[in-house]
Amino acid sequence: MIKNQPIWRRARYALRGFGMAAREEASFRAELWALLGAVLFLIWVQASLWWWGLALVLMAMLLAAELLNTAVESLADLVSPEFHPLVARAKDCGAAAVFVLSTVGVFLVLLLLWQHFHGGAR
Repeated sequence: MIKNQPIWRRARYALRGFGMAAREEASFRAELWALLGAVLFLIWVQASLWWWGLALVLMAMLLAAELLNTAVESLADLVSPEFHPLVARAKDCGAAAVFVLSTVGVFLVLLLLWQHFHGGAR
């Protein structure tokens, strides 16, 4: 791959990676469905612009973490097809990053539900 490609070509590479993850990674597809559910939830509770911004940043971070986790796992499997404790460690840490963001997302939903049903500033 040649460095310093035009932006349109780099965007094609990025979209190719996004499409590959959507086709081949069950976790990524599940997160895309969760993202759709989150958007519908935000519409349902008539979330303020502040909540929308917070949720969109978190959703983007979650998808990015999953894509990076997929990249780490792919490289780890290429470099060490056999079990190796350091490869397992790298994969577990990548999964933990996704888990942390997912957990924060659940708490965000709970906070927004609390606000929706118990009043308060939007």
